[in-house]
Amino acid sequence: MAVKIEKGGWTLIFLIGLGLVVYSLDRYGVVNFHKLFSGRSGRTSGPVVDTSKPLVLPAAETAETSDVRVRVNIWVGCVGGLVANGGLDTAPGSIYDKKGLKVSFKIIDDWTEGAAALATNNVDVMLTTVDVWAKDYAQFQDKGFGSHAFYMVDWSRGADGLIGRQGINSIEDLAGKTVAFAPYTPSHFLLWNGLMSSGLGTEQRNEIFAKAVHTKDGIEPATLFAQQKVDAAVAWDPDMSDAVSKRPGSKKIYDTHVANRLIADILVVSDAFAARNPQTVVKFAQGWLEGVTFINEQPARAYTLIGTIKDFNIPSDLAKTMLGGVRLADYADNLNFFGSRDSGSDYSNIFKMAQEMYRQERLIRSIADPEATIDRRYIAALNGKFPTTPSEAPIEYKAPPKGATPIATQHRSIYFETNSSKMSLDSRAVVDEIGSFMRAYENTIVDIEGNTDSTGSRAYNMQLSKERADAVKQFLMEKYSYPAARMRTRGNGPDNPMDTNTTPEGREKNRRTDIKVYPNPGA
Repeated sequence: MAVKIEKGGWTLIFLIGLGLVVYSLDRYGVVNFHKLFSGRSGRTSGPVVDTSKPLVLPAAETAETSDVRVRVNIWVGCVGGLVANGGLDTAPGSIYDKKGLKVSFKIIDDWTEGAAALATNNVDVMLTTVDVWAKDYAQFQDKGFGSHAFYMVDWSRGADGLIGRQGINSIEDLAGKTVAFAPYTPSHFLLWNGLMSSGLGTEQRNEIFAKAVHTKDGIEPATLFAQQKVDAAVAWDPDMSDAVSKRPGSKKIYDTHVANRLIADILVVSDAFAARNPQTVVKFAQGWLEGVTFINEQPARAYTLIGTIKDFNIPSDLAKTMLGGVRLADYADNLNFFGSRDSGSDYSNIFKMAQEMYRQERLIRSIADPEATIDRRYIAALNGKFPTTPSEAPIEYKAPPKGATPIATQHRSIYFETNSSKMSLDSRAVVDEIGSFMRAYENTIVDIEGNTDSTGSRAYNMQLSKERADAVKQFLMEKYSYPAARMRTRGNGPDNPMDTNTTPEGREKNRRTDIKVYPNPGA
C-alpha cells in the first residue's frame, strides 16, 4: 500500500536530511561549522598574540603577577622546575623565590584534564608533549582559546618504548598481535609512528589498533604484559624494564633511545596570561633553566630534593634511575629544538607527524602551521644568560653486527627516469618522508637497498639498483646533512622479489627501495 506524504512531511524530511549532511561535514572536518558561526560572534578568550613582533618587557614589574600556576604530571622530566621551586609550592630561598615568583605546581596526571585546566584558566602554564599538544592546539582553536608553546623541557631518551613477547623481534612482527597502550598519550604516538614507519600495510596497522587493549595510564600496559595478557605493550620505565624482566624471552623492540627525537616535553602558556605578564614568563623560563643547571652540576643534591617532594612520589633512588632515560633540555637545546622561523626543526617535524595521527583519528578538524603554535620570544629574551653551544656530544655511528635483525623494513616506491639513477620529482616527496623519519629516529643505522624486476640482464640490474640506492643516500646527505656513516647502500637487482615477475603488477612491486632500520650500536 502506498504511503502519501503531506507537504509538511516533505519539509521535515528535508530538514532532517540537511541536518545529517551538516553533521557529517562538521564531524569529518570538511567544513568547521562550529568555528564558522562561533567566530562571527567574536568570542575569544584573550588577546591575539603576534609572535613575530618583538617582546616588550615593562620597565616596572609591579603591574605583573608573581603567581604562576603550572600543570604537571608525575614525570621525572619536570624536575628542573620542581628543583627551582624547592617543591610543588615555592620554598623560601629557592631559585624561584629569589626571582620574586610564587609558583604552584598542580599534579594532573590525566592529559585531557590537564588541557582543560589550561583552557578554563585553572592553570597558567601546562606541561605536555609535542604530540599531545598537536591535538590540544587544534581543539583550543575550535574553542577560541589562545595559547603557545614556549619552552622545551626534555627529550625522552629510552624512558618510553615498545616491548614484545618471545618471537616478536621487529615492528612487522606485531601483525595480528595484541598490543596494550594508553590512547591519546605519547605511548599512542610512539606506537602509531612506529607502525607507520614499518613495512606493515594499512589493513595490518588497522587490525593492530582494532585488537589493541586500551588502558587509562601508561603503567597498566606494563602490568598486563608481565601477566602475559597481551603480546606487546607500550610503556615507560621503570615499569617497562620490570615487565620485560618478569616475562622470559621478552624484549624491548624499540624505544626513545632509538627514536631519540620523537617524544619531547614542552611548556605551553595561555595567551591571556603571557600578554599580561611577559616578564613573569621570562623569569619563569630562566628559573627552570637554572634548575636544570643545578641538577647537572649537583645531581646528588638534586636527587635528594626530588625525593623529599610530597605527593610527587618519586624517591631519590628512583629519580636517579628515571633521569637516566631523559635529557633535561638546556638553553642550547631550546634554541635547536624550536629552530628559527620557516626553517626545519625537531619541533615542527614532531608536530606535523602528530597532527597526521590525530587527523586520521578524526580528533582534529584541520592542519595547523607549526609556526602558529610556538612563541620563541621568551627564550630569545634570555640570550646572553646561558651557553648557546650544544652540550650533547654528536652521535657516533657504527655498523650493526652481521645478521642483526632490523627493527623495521619499509618498502618504498621511489621512481627514477628510465635506465637512470636520477629520481623523478614526485619521488623526492617519498624520500622526504624517509628524511623526516630518520630525523626522529636519529639513533639508527639505515640500509638503503635498491631492487628491480627481472626485465633485462641481471648484471645491468645489479648495477642500476646500486646506483639508485646511492642516489637516495646522496639526496638525504645533501638535504638533511645526515652523515654518510649512518647509511649503507646495496643493489639487489632482481634477486629479492616481493611478487611474481610474470605480471605487470608484480613487476611494479618488485621495483622498489627497501629501507631497513637498525639500532645504532655506537650509541
